[in-house]
Amino acid sequence: MTPDHIDTVAQHIRTIDAYLREGVSRRDIARRLRAKTWRRVGKGGVVPTSVWDQWFPHQRHLARVIVASRETRSRPVFSHQSAAALLGSPIWQFEDAAPHIISSSAHGRTPTLVRHQFAVDECDVTEIHGFRCTAPERTLVDLSTTHTRPEQLLTFADSILARHARRERRVDREATELWRLAMEKRLRAARGQRGVRLLRSVVSFADARSDSPLESTSRWRFHEFGIAVEPQYAVPSPRGVCYFVDFHLSGRAIFGECDGRSKYLDPNLRGGLSPGEAMLEEKRREDWITATTGNRFIRWGVPEVSTPKRFGEMLHAFRIPLDPPGRRLW
Repeated sequence: MTPDHIDTVAQHIRTIDAYLREGVSRRDIARRLRAKTWRRVGKGGVVPTSVWDQWFPHQRHLARVIVASRETRSRPVFSHQSAAALLGSPIWQFEDAAPHIISSSAHGRTPTLVRHQFAVDECDVTEIHGFRCTAPERTLVDLSTTHTRPEQLLTFADSILARHARRERRVDREATELWRLAMEKRLRAARGQRGVRLLRSVVSFADARSDSPLESTSRWRFHEFGIAVEPQYAVPSPRGVCYFVDFHLSGRAIFGECDGRSKYLDPNLRGGLSPGEAMLEEKRREDWITATTGNRFIRWGVPEVSTPKRFGEMLHAFRIPLDPPGRRLW
């Protein structure tokens, strides 16, 4: 874990007090806030609106967490989606809202903070770049009490399982089973708590091979329609190594690839290629795989997995038979 995801956000946050010390008048600060040149974060933080508008929801939430930490007298322990944001682990369709903290004396919410009054063992608290938050496995259990959509829990579970059991493309089965056993112990301790039954299903379904929230959610959608898939399916390439396809639909001559926009638009993911070059390279890769395996490709993105209905419509459009025939979730 590196703190880059925190630093990337923190560098754009200033406080109103800092601007006042630099000689900016309160009237000018108020004018910039009214004109929406700045975006207020928490009670006293501001971020340039041009930056705020470019951030993903989890980055906006992380900004609120950073400001809340500065404005709280003690060092709070952040929990739930706030802990997930600090840990750098994804949640599908992250919702930006007030930060969550664990409080020993109060329970409730304000526009800038949500307090949860319950006990947490010190062994379940970790520190990320100076911020205290619940450890990954404890965070997953807490999230199950507030997030009722399995794909949201699964994206987080896949991510933390990968940290335990995956090294590059290799998945350690023993480490995977140890993680499941540890989670099962937590679930037994939380028996009767809201979300435990759902989380038990998610833990048993978690897979360290998932490379992104989009892949995790796609795998769950296939599961909802009774279609077994193998993630990160290896196909020999002409260069003596392997191409890895997001999904092979088990028992069917079909490969599946889920592509987000960032695959072609984010320079960090293109490996120095232009968007056009990246698309051409992907086309050559797909042509090779199709010619050598005889399998056809289907592709989808975020809109298609947003709901079971949209995903089912996609499967129908791609002429993928369901088992039993006619099975639908909409």
